[in-house]
Formats: sequence, C-alpha cells, structure tokens
Amino acid sequence: MRKKIRQTLLWKIVWGLLQPRPVRLPICVWGLLIVSIGLLLWRYQGPFSSPVIAPRFVILTPTPGPSPTPGPPPTPVGSGGTVAFSVRRNGNNDIYLLSQNTGKLLRLTSDPAEDRDPAWSPDGHWLAFASNRANNWDLYLMELDSGVIIRLTRDATFEASPTWSPDSRWLAYETYQEGNLNLHVISVDGEEDYQLTSDPAPDYSPAWSPDGRHIIFTSLRDGNQEIYAISLDGGALTNLTHTPDQNEDYPAWQRDGNYLAYSAGVPGESSIYLLPFAKEAMATGEVRPTLFGLGAEPTWAPDSQALAFIFRRGTHSYLVAADTAGWALTQEGYQSTVGILSGPAWSDRTLPATLIEELENRTTKNEPPLYTELLLDNTSSRYPLIGLPDVNGGNNREQLSDKVNNSYNALRERIEAETGWDFLSILGDSSRSMNHTPRPGQGRISWHVCGRAVDINQGFLRNGNIELVREDISGVTYWRVFIKAQQQDGSQGEPLRQLPWDLSARAEGGLATTQGGKLREQPPASYYVDFTTLAADYGWERRNALSNWRNSWFDIEWWHFQKTEGMSWYECMLERYTPEEIKASYGDLPWWTKLPENEVQALPW
Repeated sequence: MRKKIRQTLLWKIVWGLLQPRPVRLPICVWGLLIVSIGLLLWRYQGPFSSPVIAPRFVILTPTPGPSPTPGPPPTPVGSGGTVAFSVRRNGNNDIYLLSQNTGKLLRLTSDPAEDRDPAWSPDGHWLAFASNRANNWDLYLMELDSGVIIRLTRDATFEASPTWSPDSRWLAYETYQEGNLNLHVISVDGEEDYQLTSDPAPDYSPAWSPDGRHIIFTSLRDGNQEIYAISLDGGALTNLTHTPDQNEDYPAWQRDGNYLAYSAGVPGESSIYLLPFAKEAMATGEVRPTLFGLGAEPTWAPDSQALAFIFRRGTHSYLVAADTAGWALTQEGYQSTVGILSGPAWSDRTLPATLIEELENRTTKNEPPLYTELLLDNTSSRYPLIGLPDVNGGNNREQLSDKVNNSYNALRERIEAETGWDFLSILGDSSRSMNHTPRPGQGRISWHVCGRAVDINQGFLRNGNIELVREDISGVTYWRVFIKAQQQDGSQGEPLRQLPWDLSARAEGGLATTQGGKLREQPPASYYVDFTTLAADYGWERRNALSNWRNSWFDIEWWHFQKTEGMSWYECMLERYTPEEIKASYGDLPWWTKLPENEVQALPW
C-alpha cells in the first residue's frame, strides 16, 4: 500500500546510505571534434561564483545503424567505463551500451515494447530502467552479471525515470497517480514504497545526491520547468534555478556532489548549464549557473572531469563527451541517420565477458521494417495517386502518391493501436491539383500537389482530444501534437510534462491575442500519445508554422505533415509531372523550390 513519506522514514533511508568511494579509471572516449559548441560563457552574481571550465567536445557516437560494428580505438576523455542510453529506431526505444574502454557498441534490450531511462546502481550490479513491456509503464532491474531482468513495480499506473540511492538499496522515481505526476521512493526488493512529493503540479526527472541527503528534480509548480532540491533530512524544498522565462530539465549530480548539470531550452535547441550546489545561496539567487555549451540530458563521467550529453543536428543524433582539460582532436565514431538518442547514464562499470558475448550474438538479428512501400509500376519515373482506404467515408476521397501511401496506412494502424482512436480515418486534406485555390495568404507551392502531404483532423483539437506543445527552434515555431489516449488506465500513452499551448485563448483579447494564444496553467490530467514522434517513425515530418501564424489561423500549420525523404519540392513534383507541365502551371520557380525541404525550413523566412 502507498504511504506518504514521513520524516522518520526519510531518516531511515538516509541513515543506511553509504558514501560512494571516488574511483579514477583510465580515460577513454572517441569521436569527432565539434568546435561549434565550445563556447564557454560566464554568468554570475553576488559573492559566489563558479570555477572556469574549458570544455573539449568529442563525439562518442552518432546514432547507431541497424548493425553496429566496433569502431577505432577510443580517445582519452572522462575515465573509461560504460555509457548506457536509449535509441529510438524502427519505431521503438531500446537500451544500448557503449564501452569507453573498447569503443564497442552493444544493444542491451530488444523487447518489442519500449525500454528507456537506464540508471546504473552505484555498486555496479544492477541497471534500472523503465519499460511498458507488461502493457503499462513499470520499473525493471537487470542483474548485469547474468542479464536476468526483474520487474520491480506492478501498478497499472505510469512509473519511469529511476535514480539510485548511494547505497544501491533504494530508487526514487516518477509516478502518475490520481491525475498527478509525483515522486516516490521504493526499496529494491519492492517491499517499501513512500510518496516523496504531492504538489498538484507535475514533479519528475529525479536525481539522488551522492551523499544521499537530497533529491533534485524538475517541477512545474512555479508555472514553468524549474530544478528543485528536496531534503531527505526534513523535507525542505528549494528552487535552484529561478528562471521564469526558461525551462530546465534533466538535472544530474557531479560524482562528488559539488556541482549540478542540467539542460535548458527546447528539443533541438537546448544548452547545458553547470551550477555549484550551495543550497542556501541558490535560494537567494547568490549563485548563478555557468553556460557549458549546446546539448541536452547531461551525465557526469565517473571521475567528474567530463560530461556526456546528447547533441542533435537535423535528423542526426550524437552522444558527445566534453572534458575540462581543453581542446583535443579525436576519432570519428559510428555514422548513421537512423534513430534518436536519449537518457545517457555513465558508469565506471566494465561489462562482464559473458554478457558481451550474449549481446553480440543478439545484435546480428535483423528486425522487419515498420512498412514497405509497394509500387504499382517499378519501371516508371512517374507515380500515380492511390486512394486511401476508408478515409473520409470512402476509398478514393483522399489520395496520396504511390511512393508514400503504404507508410501512411501503416502509420494509421499504429496510431489506432497506440491511442485507441482511428485518428487518421479523417483528414482535412491530402492531394491537391496544380491549379488549386490556395488558402488566404498562401501560395500554390505545396507538397500536397505532389501527393506527399496530409492535413490531419482539426476536430480532435476542438473536442479536447489533442494538445499542442509549442517548440521554438532558431526563431521558427513548430508544434508537437499529443493525442489523448482512449484508455486512461495506464495501458496507453503517458502523462504530459510540458505546458500545452492554448490556441483558443486568441479570442480572449489582450496579450493572448497578439501572441497567438497562451500557455495553459497546468498540463491536463490525462494520458497522451506523442503523434509527432510516431509520425516521424514512418517518415512523416511536421511542418513549421508560417511567420504570420499569430494573426492567421491558416498559417499555424500544426495539422500539416509531409513525407519529403530529403527531396526538394521540385523533385517531388517530377514524380508526378513533366518539367513542361510544371512550368506551364507555375512559370519560373523560386530558387528555393530546388533545395531539399529541410534546408528550406531552416531559412529565416
């Protein structure tokens, strides 16, 4: 039975914690030099300040391809050991291990369900992680010497983001119960479980201090994402960041407990900050963070002299290391454009030979693709439009190019399985003719014309079954679409951690009208599925909002998804029309129509 944590129980946890011994191992990391993220800025205030840290950045590994192979000898940085992280590829998250002693990349989990949030136990015996392999999100423990997996929690509710106590006897984690995302503490035998926070706002992403006396976490209790510390000696709570105009997340402790690292910003454009842990001074704003560089989700090296973190550029995702000893050239890592990395955790643990052998044998197995595009005519350079079955009440009312219709149909099935709704059975639009009448303020140059774009159903937003999270990247607004799960028992989706953007607030007048809406005060108390991520798994990309979106509903474009596969719009048009037909309809085309679409979206207009 869940019990609220009391001071005496907190002291019971703290009393048994063992101080971890500092370990220095041979340093060993490899990759490419990234000069662009080497800028170190100072931000300080008052009598407290941070020491100068001059990072050098090296790529540990880009996203692994389907069959990773050993890389070149590692480059010294950090202190060896192993980095665990999750990779989303082929529509699923699994956990991988990268040895900093050999450069070997191994796939640790291969369950059809999702596995993520790896966390090493300080004694080196266990790896905790979150998985929905039992049809809801629970915590699991893997015994590293044997590879045996133990299910720790068995609730129907959501549980994720485990973090270990220094004595490896307890785990703090986030859990969604009675419409609220809070932190709990559980013993590794599963016999004792205590509630740690109970604020109506979401609390998540916990990290346990090396001395065992504090847990830092992310919270929305002040209206935006801030980093907090809760004392396990008495429950005192401290806001460590105090930045109402910035969102922070993914806090991580330095191994000696003197510094915190965390990331701030939005996915694709976040930065890493370092903050000395002086709780009383931070509470009064006397300690300010130091900007370390671009990246997200930091984790400290075993010797506390380096950070590993995630760096994203376009469709590429990299695991990067940065040490404090200055600049150095390093070696190139794995090359791939497949998958997204997340949740790195760095340990001094060296994997046993028996586990390495077992994982190497597993890695050679191939997985079936999410879909296969079946063409009516493999010999033609022109591709016809194909009717989408039972969409908008018919089989030919909406059509897509023969090059992309199968991926759409597969995505539709996946969305229904994940959310319980046949969401893609209704579309606002799909293919358009070259001479179509564009929406107010827009032109005829559209991926709809070549049969590679859809406008999804806006009715789900009006009836409250969709939430939109605004993400501003390089001054351009994008939307992340979340669909409310039909089943709210924990078997579908997970709780929201970001504040959604309320477009309906445009009608209120005042600032909400000029800004095109406003943030909601709290995330809705429901389970949601990330449609944007699932669509990307099948190659369907979101379109950025146009520059006038605050004033024109048509320019918001949250509903628009397209499958470009790295082509330019003109190349897409050649899949359906001859150059003469295109010129006859459009005349002389703007130069940017012959650029790859990802480059066009990056242009500042």
